[in-house]
Amino acid sequence: MTGTADGFEYHIAKNRLETLIDGIFAIAMTLLVLTIALPKPSAEQAPAVLPGLIFRLFPQVFLCVIAFLILAVFWLGHHRQFHFVQNVDPRLLWINIFLLIFIVLLPFSTDIAGDYPDVAIAVLTFHVNVLIVGLLFCVHWRHICSSSRLCDRSLDPSIIRLWFLQAALIPSIAFLAILVSFLNPFGSLLVYFIVPVPYYLLNHAHPG
Repeated sequence: MTGTADGFEYHIAKNRLETLIDGIFAIAMTLLVLTIALPKPSAEQAPAVLPGLIFRLFPQVFLCVIAFLILAVFWLGHHRQFHFVQNVDPRLLWINIFLLIFIVLLPFSTDIAGDYPDVAIAVLTFHVNVLIVGLLFCVHWRHICSSSRLCDRSLDPSIIRLWFLQAALIPSIAFLAILVSFLNPFGSLLVYFIVPVPYYLLNHAHPG
């Protein structure tokens, strides 16, 4: 991103934006562990009650793992998309800023859904958060490929289409999870486990 301020030219380099993004992803992924409420029975009670308390943590641990894997997929996707970015324009910068807003909100929505996995509004908060991040990734890739100033023109058009479909995969799964959550809130969290199947099929459908 380039421009002028008081007669001086300024420039936001690609690597500075990448550093910010990597840092925020790392913080968000680390904060997920804080969504697990640690049981603290007294030393006298622990032998009797701790096994049951740990067992009841399963929904929180389960959702923490799902959220971590989703963030890992998003981070890998962003790294792959940004590999072909040549310049950062103002629109790309702001797309990334809004993307990061919803990335840092993911530990919050994970915490709510983990505490109330059988309550529709709680899991909906998580699904909508994932959906918004996924849609922003689609906008992100579409914008990168929209201009020769931003994207390396040596990139195969078929790869551009494939990666857009891959970017659309998680928001599509999140939308499906939203629909399922009205029938079975906890069961809707399991929907994310189908992500590897269409991802595998997309990769093997590409001739390259």
